[in-house]
Amino acid sequence: MAKYDGILEKRLLTVTEKENELTLVFEDNRYLFVSLKNGKLSLESVPE
Repeated sequence: MAKYDGILEKRLLTVTEKENELTLVFEDNRYLFVSLKNGKLSLESVPE
């Protein structure tokens, strides 16, 4: 999963929970959005 190499070994700062979505904020302003869409997990990393 090379797409997510930017968050490997980065310290997790905060976790925000919304309905069907988690937002994970790592050091260096890196975000990982985890959501449930149509019964499947969807992941988006910013910046990639």
